[in-house]
This record gives sequence, C-alpha cells and structure tokens, in this order.
Amino acid sequence: MTDITGQIGLRRFGTTPIARGIEWATDSHTHHVVTAVSPTMCVSAEPGGVRYRAISDYPHLDWSKFDLSREQKQLIINAAHEYVTRPTPYNLAIYPPLLFQKLTGHKVDGWVAEWLSRRPNENCSQLSDDIYNKAGIHLFPDIAELVTPGDFERYYLARGWL
Repeated sequence: MTDITGQIGLRRFGTTPIARGIEWATDSHTHHVVTAVSPTMCVSAEPGGVRYRAISDYPHLDWSKFDLSREQKQLIINAAHEYVTRPTPYNLAIYPPLLFQKLTGHKVDGWVAEWLSRRPNENCSQLSDDIYNKAGIHLFPDIAELVTPGDFERYYLARGWL
C-alpha cells in the first residue's frame, strides 16, 4: 500500500439526500473531502466538529497525487492536529451561500465570503484547504472564500487525477 499521508481524499457519488444535495450545489460528483494524517487515519470536518477518522470509515476515496516531502507531510499532520485539538465546530453557515451560488450562478464574494472565511468553523473542503495553507501549500490562490468539494473535484480533473 502506498503511503497516502498528507494526501487529500474525495468522497464521490453520494447516495444520501444530503450528499447528493452537496454534489448538486457544487456542480460536482464530490460531497466530502478529508486529509490523510497517516496511512490509516484522516481528519474530517463534519457536523459535531473536526475529528480524526479511520480511512476505512469511507467506502471509497479518490486520493490526490501530490509529491510531498517528509517536511510537507509533517506540516500537514501538525496543521490537522491543531484543528482536532481545539474546538472547531462544523460550518453549517456555508449551506445558504452555496444554494445562492447554485441558483444564481454568481460566486459568493464580498462581505459574506469574508465573514465565512473568518469564522472559526470549518466545513470539509475548507478544512483541507486551510490545512494545506497552514502547511504553506496554496491550492486555490484565486479562491479566497468558499472552497467547495466541487472545487477540489475540478482541481483533480485538471490534473488528470480523476
């Protein structure tokens, strides 16, 4: 088994109404994003907060293929640990702006986006992006606010990872 430590996993093709709703709202087939902190564990933002989860808890994940150094992996692990060890509630406030984006076709920006990005709350895709940012790896330099599971899927597609 390849060491996936530091890689980002996408959970795609949901079967529940919530998973399908997220996929619909983000114009993608992805409804959840996690970051591996070891070959068997990941960090996940979900209702109830940010927590460690066994990778085996997810039936199938499509993993990124970043060429990470040992130092980068350690920075990712450290950043993930910060979110798990401090109270980090789930970011339910992201759902109305995502619905707005889907219905109007306009990216949420301005004060709403700034407010969402300053909140201590995290949703799954925001968490993975924030972990990478803390590790000095900036995946979405043109997206300062709402990073969605669909943004990660499009990132993977552009690199031929899906």
